[in-house]
Amino acid sequence: MTTNDDLQLFRDAHILDGLTDKQVSILAAAIDVFAANGYANSSTKEIARRAGVAEGNIFSTFKNKRGLLHAIIDPVRQSLFPQAMDELVKYKLAVKYTTLREFLDNIIRDRIGYLRANSKVIKIFVSELFYDQDMRSQFVRKFPVAYWLQFDRQFHHLKRLGQLVNWKNGEIGEVMSGIIGEVFLGYLFFGQPLSDATVQRTIDTLVTVLTPRV
Repeated sequence: MTTNDDLQLFRDAHILDGLTDKQVSILAAAIDVFAANGYANSSTKEIARRAGVAEGNIFSTFKNKRGLLHAIIDPVRQSLFPQAMDELVKYKLAVKYTTLREFLDNIIRDRIGYLRANSKVIKIFVSELFYDQDMRSQFVRKFPVAYWLQFDRQFHHLKRLGQLVNWKNGEIGEVMSGIIGEVFLGYLFFGQPLSDATVQRTIDTLVTVLTPRV
C-alpha cells in the first residue's frame, strides 16, 4: 500500500497543491499498482478500486491510463529529479573529500537513502526510461551539467591525493555507475535486499577496484 512517504516527494515540490483528496488518492493508488504490476499489466479498474473511487473519476481528471502515468513521471523528469541532482551537487559533491572511501561512503549512502524513500516512484520512472527511447534521450540531455563537472573535479582532486586510479574520468564514472546501478536495479526490480551489509560491500568493492596499486 502507498504510504505518505511515497507521496512526500510530490508534496515537498507542491505538485499535489490544487488536487482534491480524491485525485491524490488516485495518484497514490496508481503509484502502488504501477510499481507492483508494471504499467502494461495495470488497469484503471484496479487503480480505481484501490483508490476507492469510480473509474470515471480517473478519466475525468487524467483522461486515460497513459495520462495517469504521465502525472507521475513528468514531474519526476521535469523537476523532482533535477532538484535531487542539484541538492547532491550542492551538499555532497561540493565537499573536498580526503579519501576515496569517504567520498564513496557519502555519495552512495546519500543516494541509497533517496532510493529507499522514493523506491516506488523511481521504479516506475526507470521502467519508462527502459521502454521509451525519446524520454531516455531527453533525460540524458537535461542531466545537470554541474553534476558531471563536480564529479570531474572530485576525481581530479582524489587523483592528486593519490587516492584514485589514474584512469580517464569517464572510465571511473562507468565503473561506479555499473556497480552501484546493479545494486539499485536489483533492489527495485528483483527484490534483492538493500541492507547495510550490501551497502558496505558495494563501497568496499569500489574502493578495491578504484584504489591505485602501489
